[in-house]
Amino acid sequence: MHRFLIKPTTFEILPIQDKQNPYINIHHPVNRETAIVHHRQLANALEKPIVVRLPPTDVKLPDIVFTANGGLSLPHIGDHKNRRYPIVLLPNMKYPQRKAELPFLAQALSTLGIRTMDYPGSEPFEGQAELKWFDGGRKAVCGYGHRSTRKTFRELDSLFEEIYGPDDKPHLLVLPLASSNYYHLDVAMCEYSVTSSKPTKATKCIVHKRAFSPASHQKLRDFLGAENVTVIDTADSFCLNAVIDGDRMITHKLTDPALKPLFEQLTGRRVIQIPTPEFEESGGSVRCMTLDIF
Repeated sequence: MHRFLIKPTTFEILPIQDKQNPYINIHHPVNRETAIVHHRQLANALEKPIVVRLPPTDVKLPDIVFTANGGLSLPHIGDHKNRRYPIVLLPNMKYPQRKAELPFLAQALSTLGIRTMDYPGSEPFEGQAELKWFDGGRKAVCGYGHRSTRKTFRELDSLFEEIYGPDDKPHLLVLPLASSNYYHLDVAMCEYSVTSSKPTKATKCIVHKRAFSPASHQKLRDFLGAENVTVIDTADSFCLNAVIDGDRMITHKLTDPALKPLFEQLTGRRVIQIPTPEFEESGGSVRCMTLDIF
């Protein structure tokens, strides 16, 4: 398993991005040097990063640094058809400046020898940011309402049935995101396992209270087991936009001092804090910049 990152050489905040998420500040002058330093700190904190630098281009790619939106690595459920190679389902981005990323993402992954497949539907789908694998890929939690739609996950369910068969396809729990502050699932939830760092092996999660309705919290408990779901209420919106990597939980600079000991107790891992202020002005942090490939 590797983590795929793209250097923030094209990172900026454009007027076209105004109101695309609640955090976007189109008046913020991005400090590219600071962004590159902080991105390098993130890469250095990861165990097996693949860090790609895009070739020079005149195409505006302000968000391609947020690689979690750049695809979804599909699990090898039961070694289906003996498929042992990584395959990434490419996204169908909602906004025009993000749609422009697709050929660059496909080329970067192809150059690394990673197979890709096009998203087969018509609805927006922004990759790993909108779906979390659990139980070896046999379950997935999906969040919709601000980028993807409920229909997105009907399209994905049909695709998974085609790939894995009706008896082996992942079971999807599809939940509406209750607040635009959690416009992607990867801002609302951090998944983990106490015994493994493999993304598909997650059995537990931490979620923001305000990201879901009480009814959705109950559905999540029923789906994963009540003992496997911890709900927190904090003003630190990006604290769960985090990566579990080996014996570490890597997150942004926490603004709530109660969170570090809580996360270490829950996950059994050391909390490593990486500054991401430039990226947060665009609505992203640690998890947004990291795509799992397995």
